[in-house]
Amino acid sequence: MICVLSSVLFPCNFPHDLKFLSVPDVPHERCPLYILPDNQEKLPPGLPDLHPGHTVSPVTTPELAKAAKVVLVHRGDGATGWSMGWKLNQWARLQDGNHAYTLFGNLLKNGTMDNLWDTHPPFQIDGNFGGTAGITEMLLQSHMGFIQLLPALPDAWKDGSISGICAKGNFEVDVIWENHQLKEAVVRSNAGGDCVIKYADQTISFKTVKGRSYQIGYDAAKGLIKK
Repeated sequence: MICVLSSVLFPCNFPHDLKFLSVPDVPHERCPLYILPDNQEKLPPGLPDLHPGHTVSPVTTPELAKAAKVVLVHRGDGATGWSMGWKLNQWARLQDGNHAYTLFGNLLKNGTMDNLWDTHPPFQIDGNFGGTAGITEMLLQSHMGFIQLLPALPDAWKDGSISGICAKGNFEVDVIWENHQLKEAVVRSNAGGDCVIKYADQTISFKTVKGRSYQIGYDAAKGLIKK
């Protein structure tokens, strides 16, 4: 067994001296960062607090995110369909868009049948769901208490748009980007309340009214602008 502690790999004997990378005030069993020595193990690593949880993030907990990356690198990209989906989402949560894009390509090329089911024997639909979830995670994340736009945009997606992404707080978001940069976002508030938008190193917050939409622009010199 290989364990991860503070981004360092070291051997340990399971289960007696298995170590966990813990988050303050989070029980150990909720945040195990450990891997098997076979770096092509098809099962996804145990990183529940990276994804689908919210306590490990390169924005809020960069050291723990660095340790999680060690786990993913050691585990490798080899996987069957459903596990490809997991790893795609985990790399998106680490905000490495190019690596997530590579895994998305692997899922389509090597893990998807002609009928669009994934190839985990005999067949499954888990990889399909994981793939669409991974695209969403690459373009918007809201699990950290704010809405982050284009957190893991890969180089291959120079221009594009997406609409109707649901974000925590009962918001719906449309995003347009050009030349790898945010052009405009529209946030629809379905419940009212405070809204915090983050893009690159810029953050803007404002109160919303239920049923109203808010247009957000971006200027490299001025930052985020609520129109």
